[in-house]
Amino acid sequence: MAFLYPSFLWALLAISIPVVVHLFNFRRYKTIYFPSIRFLKEVQQQTHSTSQLKHLLVLLARILTILFLVAAFAQPFIKPTEGVVNNGKKAISIYIDNSFSMNARSGDVPLVELAKRKAQEIASAYSPDDEFQLLSNDFEGKQQRLVNRDQFKQFLEEVKPSPASRTISQVISREKESLARSQSTQKYIYIISDFQKSTSDLQNIPVDSNTKIYFIPLKSSAQKNVTVDSCWLEAPVQMVNQPAKLHVKITNYGDEDIADERITLRINDEIKTIADLNLAANSSAEDTLVFNITQSGWNKGELQVSDFPVSFDDSYFFSFNVKPLAAVLLVNGTSSNVFLDALFSNSGLFTTTSSSLNQLDYALLKSYDCIILNQPNSISSGLKEALTQYVQNGGNLLLVPDPNNNLQSINDFLLSMNADQLQQWLKQSRQVTTINTKMNVFADVFGKLTGNIALPKTSGFFVMTQRTQSPAEALMKFNDGNSLFTRYAIGKGNFYLSSVPFDKSVTDFPLNPVFAPLLFKVVVLKNNSPSLSYTIGDATNFEAENFSASEKEIYHMKGSTREFIPAQRPLGNEVMVNFGNEISEAGFYNLYLPDTANHYWLGFNFNRKESNLTILNSDEINNQAARIKAQVVSNADADLSAVISEMNRGIALWKYCIMLALLFIATEILLLRFLK
Repeated sequence: MAFLYPSFLWALLAISIPVVVHLFNFRRYKTIYFPSIRFLKEVQQQTHSTSQLKHLLVLLARILTILFLVAAFAQPFIKPTEGVVNNGKKAISIYIDNSFSMNARSGDVPLVELAKRKAQEIASAYSPDDEFQLLSNDFEGKQQRLVNRDQFKQFLEEVKPSPASRTISQVISREKESLARSQSTQKYIYIISDFQKSTSDLQNIPVDSNTKIYFIPLKSSAQKNVTVDSCWLEAPVQMVNQPAKLHVKITNYGDEDIADERITLRINDEIKTIADLNLAANSSAEDTLVFNITQSGWNKGELQVSDFPVSFDDSYFFSFNVKPLAAVLLVNGTSSNVFLDALFSNSGLFTTTSSSLNQLDYALLKSYDCIILNQPNSISSGLKEALTQYVQNGGNLLLVPDPNNNLQSINDFLLSMNADQLQQWLKQSRQVTTINTKMNVFADVFGKLTGNIALPKTSGFFVMTQRTQSPAEALMKFNDGNSLFTRYAIGKGNFYLSSVPFDKSVTDFPLNPVFAPLLFKVVVLKNNSPSLSYTIGDATNFEAENFSASEKEIYHMKGSTREFIPAQRPLGNEVMVNFGNEISEAGFYNLYLPDTANHYWLGFNFNRKESNLTILNSDEINNQAARIKAQVVSNADADLSAVISEMNRGIALWKYCIMLALLFIATEILLLRFLK
């Protein structure tokens, strides 16, 4: 309207000036003159043109409004790159990574909860009558079925963090198995995960053109985690009222150094040691904790660090058994041995029974931890069979030969033990020059001895034939390569063979500082000792002793929250126990026979594979996705319902048409109101 003001003023001015002049000169001038009216004509023409323009603009706005309203009801869309999805029933499989690494947070929300929200958005992008599968790391039976959308949402509410860990290739293989049961030709797989490097084996996924795969990576706000990876006792055998050394491996998976943190060791719920923890970023370290063993029997240990928000691997549970007294049976030939008698009789760690060869009760042999045959003249066939069975079932047996014994009888026994044969007694001096310190029988022995220790020497020894099939492990060797002391692993037990008698007139071995600790380990060291700890989810078998008198007496397993009967199978003197998937919580479990005192404490821990929070970067995911023709949904923060609809059906334009229709309605109102 502003462009009309100048013409209007000029017209008024043209009319008013002559009128004023003539009013003052009315008497002087008798005639009144009027100016030209061409300015008034111009004003009328401009007003008419403006009115026409206004009507045209309003008409155009109304036409466009109607046009976009019609287009909105027509629901136009931009065709997707791979073509429009056909109508019909679809089969959709959605995997939610509910491993412990998904406890990391994105803002204030755990990733597992965010994944459940995204799964619901994906399901909303499809029809309620489509077929859905919800899969988590638990691989439960009900997760193998295809259900409708309402049932899918019910299953979704039940998803909780789980100790189970699966690789992406395992997940997709399981999803394809379920989708194969659908008659639909339109099949979709969605993977919602943080894509840890430890489980994201995308390179193992085969190309499949029949199934469309979508990767939806979720990222946590921080990657920080400190874990107790493992622990082990330095000595293979623990003694009551003796110090024990526990080695601990700790890893810092974060990008920041750890300083002045603490690691706590509890034994039987009592704090034994608290140590400072300093660890560089993205590194591992080992530490040694020393504690005193104050009680025999089963001891329960727990290592603990403080960490947030990923805390499933902050505690490490382990257990070990300390026998109060080891039972030793000394079987003497012609006479007893003063060194063996003194060694075992004066120690508070052993109960010693002496017997002669002809007074042995074969039925009681299994009650001894170790049997020492001291210079037997011969070994009968009955004793040979009993001793062979004893070693096969886990017993320890030591044979000390006599230079004057019946070599034929002894060699028959050695043959049954698959050991080397005694060839002849050689009266020559020899010096031990090699000790196999890597063997468990020498663990924690040489740390207590001086470096200049004199090794045993002898004036005579048995030369032994070297059998190619023999599982011989020489513990001590002479300078000519012959063995002084040899170990044979037979079944579940150990057979030890000395090439010299324990006689100081022949050898100084019984007087050597190595003799006592070596014999102690021969007695107590077992091949079938239970593991210090177990990992949940691993296919682990536990060998328990078969104490039951009937098949109805079976082992039970009891944790802090539940009790169950594990799968078990008797095998002679042992019972093979398999825990399967029954254990889902870390902690201590008591394996016991009801109404008896026989039991085992076992420590179970979560798998540490999830501890490393390092994830695949965008380029790594995109490259592998391109190889298998999968699609990566990078804007996972958006509403996946709309995102999936756009990817499957194209970009819908009806919303934009509604917005444009409203815009032109508003334009019409403004034209009518303000354009005069």
